Amino acid sequence: VAIDRVGELFPDSGGATGRLVFQAKNGTSIRELQADILKLTDKVAAVDGVSRVASPFIDNAFISESGTIGYAQVQLKGEMGSVSAATIDEVAEAVAAARSDTLQVEIAGALINAVPEEFIGIGEVAGVVVAMIVLLMTLGSLVAAGMPLTTALLGIGVSTAGLFSLSQVIDISSTTPVLAIMLGLAVGIDYALFIINKHRYYALAGYSFQESAGKAVATAGNAVVFAALTVIIALSALTVVNIPFMTTMGLVGAASIAVAALVAISLLPALLRLAGPRVFGKKQRAKVAAAQKKKAHKVQALKQTSFWYRWGKTIVKRPAVFLVSAVIIIGVIAWPARDLTLGLPTDQYAAQGSTQRTAYELLSEGFGAGFNGPLTVIVEGLPAVSDAEREAIRAQGMQDLGEQVAEATAKQQEAFAQKAAAAVTVEDQMALQAEIAAAQAAGEAQKAEAIGAIEKSVAEYAKLVQLNKLAGIVAERDNVAQVLPAMATEDGTKGILQVVPKSAPADEATVDLINSLRDPATPATLGGFSEVRLAVTGSVALEDDINSKLAAALPVYLAVVVGLSLLLLILAFRSVLVPVKATLGFLLSVLAMFGALVAVFQWGWFGIAEAPGPIVSFIPIIAIGVLFGLAMDYEFFLVSGMHEAYEQTKKPRQAVVNGFGMGAKVVTAAGVIMVSVFAGFIFNHDATIQAIGFALAIGILVDAFLVRMTIVPAVMALLGKSAWWLPKWLEKRLPHVSIEGESSSK
Repeated sequence: VAIDRVGELFPDSGGATGRLVFQAKNGTSIRELQADILKLTDKVAAVDGVSRVASPFIDNAFISESGTIGYAQVQLKGEMGSVSAATIDEVAEAVAAARSDTLQVEIAGALINAVPEEFIGIGEVAGVVVAMIVLLMTLGSLVAAGMPLTTALLGIGVSTAGLFSLSQVIDISSTTPVLAIMLGLAVGIDYALFIINKHRYYALAGYSFQESAGKAVATAGNAVVFAALTVIIALSALTVVNIPFMTTMGLVGAASIAVAALVAISLLPALLRLAGPRVFGKKQRAKVAAAQKKKAHKVQALKQTSFWYRWGKTIVKRPAVFLVSAVIIIGVIAWPARDLTLGLPTDQYAAQGSTQRTAYELLSEGFGAGFNGPLTVIVEGLPAVSDAEREAIRAQGMQDLGEQVAEATAKQQEAFAQKAAAAVTVEDQMALQAEIAAAQAAGEAQKAEAIGAIEKSVAEYAKLVQLNKLAGIVAERDNVAQVLPAMATEDGTKGILQVVPKSAPADEATVDLINSLRDPATPATLGGFSEVRLAVTGSVALEDDINSKLAAALPVYLAVVVGLSLLLLILAFRSVLVPVKATLGFLLSVLAMFGALVAVFQWGWFGIAEAPGPIVSFIPIIAIGVLFGLAMDYEFFLVSGMHEAYEQTKKPRQAVVNGFGMGAKVVTAAGVIMVSVFAGFIFNHDATIQAIGFALAIGILVDAFLVRMTIVPAVMALLGKSAWWLPKWLEKRLPHVSIEGESSSK
């Protein structure tokens, strides 16, 4: 609201700004290097896209008390985030050329290109290669392994093309396209894997390739749609946070998931039909041909010698041991989550040694810790400027003018006296008289011009009278280093103050100052300005607002996601305890994800993060939404097999082993693929994408292998028959929904 108000009051005040920060080295001072600095500022001012450069020498406030640090303010023609790369590159080239042994020059603000040079790098490619290897090992056929990659790449091609088309009409951050690619690639591969696995299952049971493709979409495809809907709902729910860039990210992520699911259930069946027996390895093709010849349509016998069957049997024998061990491991990973601190990327947390980080440190050293985070205070309701105040400004101007005229007149009279003494001829005296008359005329013209300038000054400074008075009062408040009147409306009743705190932008004391200035009771403490209204904005205040809003939204959002998971699972499995178990397992995965994120990107463990600092505010909410959908996907796949086995045998522990043995292989493959794809983004050039990729890789790793593959069978074994308990009153009211379509046993 405050930002919008600034635009309403001062429509010409927009535009991005940057800084050139100078340090004089080797015993020199900024003023001694004036020629070199002015040469650079003139060169930058001539760059296309730069509207004005204020050098350090226009005001003493631009140079530190030590005289060794100074800065130039650069006004750009574009808005923040829309400054062209060509402008930024040309400024960077000029700065690089100006650096010397005696002059250090750094860049800050909008002169830094925050847009990554490339969306996909070697890390992401490596993740896809690992996914391809896993697919090949799981499916045993190059054709089958290539299908998930083909459909996933097609899906992200469609979604990114649509996104870039929309970028003409909506603002899209540099993080958003990479997030869309990350999600589309990961889920696109997984969704295709589930459908291909089911298709192979039916083909081995004797169905024709056309029939098996159709049944695969009717069963696994149904589960894919259901799983995709959970992620879409979770990401779309980000709109309730009511922060524009979060809304865009959530909707774009949801759209990429939707496209991936649509491609999987539409294009993939056609590819499967065309591929025919080539979706199997050579050894299995003969088995498929024999089964199709018999048309037995029988469920394949479960291999009790498989690793996954034996692993499930081992867990069921000692469920309590495995449950406690897994929870302890997750607890250790999650422990750092206690110190989770949210923030937004700032120069303070840029990579050590980067130009923006160095500029931040130099400005803090030269002008104080709070200089890098000035607060913009919008003031309304100031008293109107009185005629007496205008007359006081005019009188002061006239007094200064009178003193200047008297001084100039005295000097001129002395000069004419000397000339009169030297004028001995009539011609000399006549020439002197003419010169005196011309000087008097010129003096009168200059005086008239000066009086006009005074009147302009009266109009200019009168509107700042009340703002100046208020600035003096605000400057006396705690933690305020400096207050500067920036601009005012013509009537002087509204204006902007720039308040520089003593504390650093990220300090709690700065937040306290923001809250103090926003407090409705504050005007009553401002002497004669009890009727003014104050609003605070600026990068620091904006960051605090976003952090507070997201921190408040996080538990609500988590509650919505948890509630949604409970309802979906109760509906799917017609059980109370299975959904509770699944939801608690999801929360364990979330805590582990947050713990690992804090340890690596906030504490700086393992050196993965170039610049450890607060976790970007929107990452936890984005990660929760994505992890929720994927976790439920694995839950549906594993537990539905256990439920089906229980319905057939009525032996709860054996059903856990059988269901686990049937579904664990594909869940393992899907988990490894997800982890590989997300981990590939850890090597992205964008620190935010790095953190999201890492968070999701760890979240999936914990959820797939500790929660779903260890805790789920252990808890199901401990619950026994009660796992499938549902109150009769609820049983009557719940609609019957089959998540996997028709039963695979039919």
